[in-house]
Amino acid sequence: MKKLSMLLLLSIITSCTTIHFRSNNSIPVSFDGNPKHTKEISVSGIRHFYFWGSSPEHHEVFIDEEVRQAGYDGISKLIIYEQKNPQDNIISFLTLGLYLPRAYTITGFSSGNMLPQDLEDEAEEPKKTK
Repeated sequence: MKKLSMLLLLSIITSCTTIHFRSNNSIPVSFDGNPKHTKEISVSGIRHFYFWGSSPEHHEVFIDEEVRQAGYDGISKLIIYEQKNPQDNIISFLTLGLYLPRAYTITGFSSGNMLPQDLEDEAEEPKKTK
């Protein structure tokens, strides 16, 4: 029993949650300002870790894909926040670290223009079936 508790303690201490933020250049992403970008935007998400953060080893978040899914054509003055809110801490505590949710927020400025394919999707009306 003593060895099991030591192994559990060691596992909790050595495991961690890692989120890698990347870009695959599908839309412009910049830490610098862009004078055409005047609308402040914010995109939030969450990634799930299990077994004291050891599974999966890490998550990859593609910033440009997240911003694109939100409907924007680019982002500048990029800031990324990772949060551990009280709710997530309570969930982690109650599950003894077996489940660890990690939230993030991507903020910055955009032109506010929607991507062309998003505009086409909005223009199409759903077909009614009888």
